[in-house]
Amino acid sequence: MPPAILEIKLGRPYEMPERRLHELLTRRRLECCIARNAAITHWLVWRRTHPDWEPGGPYDSPPRKIKRAAKPQAKPTSGPPKDPPFAPREFLSRELYSVAAAAAPALNTSVISSCVQEVNARLRAKTPYDHDGMARWVWQAILASEVSLPTWRGGRIPAPRSVTVLRYDADSCSLRFALSSKRSGYRVLSPEVRLHAGDLTAGNRRLLQRIAAGEVRMADSQIVERKGKWYFQLCYEMPKASECDSERVLTLMPGKPEAEYPFRLLWTDRDGKLRDWTAGKAKPLIAEYRRVQARRRAMRFRYRDGAGSGHGRQRWAKGIKPLERAVRDMCGRWQKQFISDMLKVALKEGCGMVLYREPTKPLREKEFFARSDMPFDWTAFIGRLKFKCESKGLRFESERIGLAEWRGESEKQETAT
Repeated sequence: MPPAILEIKLGRPYEMPERRLHELLTRRRLECCIARNAAITHWLVWRRTHPDWEPGGPYDSPPRKIKRAAKPQAKPTSGPPKDPPFAPREFLSRELYSVAAAAAPALNTSVISSCVQEVNARLRAKTPYDHDGMARWVWQAILASEVSLPTWRGGRIPAPRSVTVLRYDADSCSLRFALSSKRSGYRVLSPEVRLHAGDLTAGNRRLLQRIAAGEVRMADSQIVERKGKWYFQLCYEMPKASECDSERVLTLMPGKPEAEYPFRLLWTDRDGKLRDWTAGKAKPLIAEYRRVQARRRAMRFRYRDGAGSGHGRQRWAKGIKPLERAVRDMCGRWQKQFISDMLKVALKEGCGMVLYREPTKPLREKEFFARSDMPFDWTAFIGRLKFKCESKGLRFESERIGLAEWRGESEKQETAT
C-alpha cells in the first residue's frame, strides 16, 4: 500500500543551538536542489551526445571506487538486468550519483542517493493527460523539446529510512537523521532533534509509539519548511488487512442526538480501552448545499411572474439541473472521503471487521442530516462502504439500529458520565 504521512514539528536540537540548525537545514536544502539539478542536466547532456543509444547497448561505466564481491543471485536470470529506455542502468545509479556528489560535497551520501532516485522517478513519470505534445513519458517530452528540463528550487530534504532513527520514551520524543558528510567539516553529521509530539492527537501519539517500537514500518521520509518552521513528514506503511485481527471489530453507527458530527466510531484498542470517536466533518458539505439551494431559489424567484414564458419547461430547468447534479456529486465525494478516512482508522488500529449499524427509517428522520435538512443517499453509502471494505480485504457486516435503541443508548451514556 502507498505510505501514509504523519507531520511533526521539529523542536530544539541536542548538540547545537536552534538557530544554527535552521541555518544548516536551509543550506542543505539548497544543496539538495543543486544535486538534483546537476544530475538531470548531466543526463540530458549524455543523452544528447548519445542519440542512438538503445536499451542493452554498449556503455563504458566509470570504474568502481569501492570494489565488492559479486552478490549471489537469489534466482537464476535469463540474462543481464534490463536497462530503462532513457539511460543505462549503471549510468542512472553510479554516474549520476558521482555528478551529484561532486556538485554538493557537503551533503550526506544517503541524502544524495535519495536525490538521484527523485530524478530517476521524475524521468520515468508519465506526461499529464492535457500534455500538448505526442510524448507519453517525461523523458521523451524533454528530448522532443515539448517541455523544459525540470528544475528544483526550495523543495525538501530527504530523510532515508536506513539512516533515520526515531525514539519515543515516556518523557521525550527525538529524531536523529543524516544531514552532512565528512567533507563538510562539521563535527555533528547526524543531528538529534526533539519532536513536538505533544501537538499530536492521542491516536497519532499511539501511532508514533508503534513506529518507534518497530511495530509499524517506517518508509523514506522528508523534512520540509513552512513559514519559518521546520517539520518532519514521517512516512509509514499502512498495515495490510491480512495483518489485522478478524476478531477486532470497528463499529460505525449514527452519531448521538444533538451531536455536531453525523457518525460515531467504536472499537477496543490494543490496550483493551474502549474508544469512542465522533466522525464525519459535514458542516462544509451542509454550507455548500445551502449555497446551492439559495441559488436555486433565486432562479425560481426570477421566473415567478412568467418571465421567459413561451420557451417551454426545459428553458426554465436548464439552469436548475446542473445544480441538482452538483448536490449529488458533493454528497458522493463526501461519502467517498469519509469511507476512506474510516478505513484508515480500521487498518491503523488492526480491526479486521467493520460492523455498520444501519439506521432505520424513523431514525433517518431524526439523525444529523435530517436535522440539517440535508438529503443523504443511505443506499449509496452502504453500497460504497461494503465495496471498499471488501476491496481492502476487511470483513463487512451490517445490523439495523432503531430509534428506541439509539435514544436509550445515548441516555445510558449520559447517565454514566
